[in-house]
Formats: sequence, C-alpha cells, structure tokens
Amino acid sequence: MKHAACALLCLSATLGAMSFGAPLYAAASANPFAYTLQITPEDGSVPPAIDHRFTKAFAACQQHAETTPDNAQCFVAEFARQDAALNRTWKATLARVPAAEHAPLIQAQRQWVATRDPFCKGQSDQFSGGTIAPVVYVDCRVELTIRRTIWLELLR
Repeated sequence: MKHAACALLCLSATLGAMSFGAPLYAAASANPFAYTLQITPEDGSVPPAIDHRFTKAFAACQQHAETTPDNAQCFVAEFARQDAALNRTWKATLARVPAAEHAPLIQAQRQWVATRDPFCKGQSDQFSGGTIAPVVYVDCRVELTIRRTIWLELLR
C-alpha cells in the first residue's frame, strides 16, 4: 500500500530499478529528453527515494490534519516546497549539462510543466464529486514534482 504521502498517484517509467519518468533513450525516440507521465496502481508502494523527499513539515502537517481539506492543504504547502527544490535543481542541471543540450532540455522542461497539471487534473477527475478529488490533484502535483527533481538530478 502506498505511503500516506502518496494517497493515490505516482508517475513511473523505468530508470534502472526505480521509476522517475526517465528519458526514453531508445532508438524510437528522437528526443533524448522525452518524458512519459504514468501512474502506478493505487495499491503500489512509493519508492523510498521518493518517500524520503517529502519534508518533515509535510509529515507534521499530515499528523495534525483532521479533515480532507486539511490534508489537501498539507499537499498544497508541500508543493510549494517541492517546487522550490525543483527550481534549484533545474538551475544546477542547466549549469551541469553541455550548452548544446540546453535548448532541447528547456523545451522538454516546458513540455513537462505544460503536461503535469492537466495530467493531474485528469487523475482527480476520476473522483469528480468526491471529497478526495482535490487531494488527488495536489498529491499528484507533489509527487510528479519530486520525481522530476530526481530525474533532473540524474541527468549528466
């Protein structure tokens, strides 16, 4: 069963033994920075590398959340923290990768940003009318952001 920090959603593609939405380096992909958003089964486990990225502030918030809206607010605050981490990692990644790769990487990052929220909206729409839908949406945004941060860290 997934950790409470990932109530329903995960992104996956294979990168070694772990899933982070890896670049598709296969010959079928002309773009070395292609990225696929997918979800893991609801009863799947969040990989420890992702689980450990959730902050202590998030864990404390979750412990005190009594309602579904409280839980959603924990994810909203965690998203701000994880988005800041993603932005720091983005800057470090651009400084690290060869200049010749900047343009396609920037294009790939823009595509990821443009895809993340509609993807998460699609996931939450599956629970439309239920109180869990807003939690599904913000949970998805947090987890996808963590996974993208890890993916960027692994680019060389």
